[in-house]
Amino acid sequence: MAVDKELYEFHFGSLKGWENFDEKLDQPIENCCVMAMDFCSYSAFVRETSNISLAHRMLSAFCGGARDILIESGALVDRVQGDGLLAVWGVHEEVDAANVLNVAAKIHKLAKETAKIWQDSIDRVIETQGARIGLSYGPVTLLSLPSAYPGFSLLSEIVNLAARLEARADPGTVFMTNRFENLLPFALQKDCTSLSDEDGQRGLKLKNVGRVQAFKWAPKENTENDTNI
Repeated sequence: MAVDKELYEFHFGSLKGWENFDEKLDQPIENCCVMAMDFCSYSAFVRETSNISLAHRMLSAFCGGARDILIESGALVDRVQGDGLLAVWGVHEEVDAANVLNVAAKIHKLAKETAKIWQDSIDRVIETQGARIGLSYGPVTLLSLPSAYPGFSLLSEIVNLAARLEARADPGTVFMTNRFENLLPFALQKDCTSLSDEDGQRGLKLKNVGRVQAFKWAPKENTENDTNI
């Protein structure tokens, strides 16, 4: 196996699908969703925190909690990088776009709660708090790595798209591509707003990508359960 059990379980949270996973390597897997996210103002919080153990606890609370939410939803968690994570749906099961937004709502709630605890432990007010999330939809290739580096790497333009949208997203929101928005049930599409740059042209001009049709969505306040997103 190109991916051993321990590494596979790290990415998926269980061994479900492990026996046939190698068959999915090195070829496009159509109809995947990629989520890129990060914790807003992480560097600013760290600069104001003299207690390194507090910074470690807050980062662990967010990244560990977000990873648990993603794993529970059936996502492949590709990596934790600094204060952000990258996840993919669609490797084993069809993407449920409404469920992905429900996951986003839970992550935003977690980020907001984490930021509040951290804010209560420092003096300077950090104005930008919460999380930023970018979503895209399309093919993903799980590229097997050389034997000296067991595992796989994500190869896909939609990974870059999700990351660029996350970088442009407002705190507490999701910026998504047009293809992902098209997957949503009509009731959720009504809550999405078409995005445009200040020049008035439709779409967002993303670095090293070009102009992309994109939409903005934000979870409702005081989300208490999975159905109220």
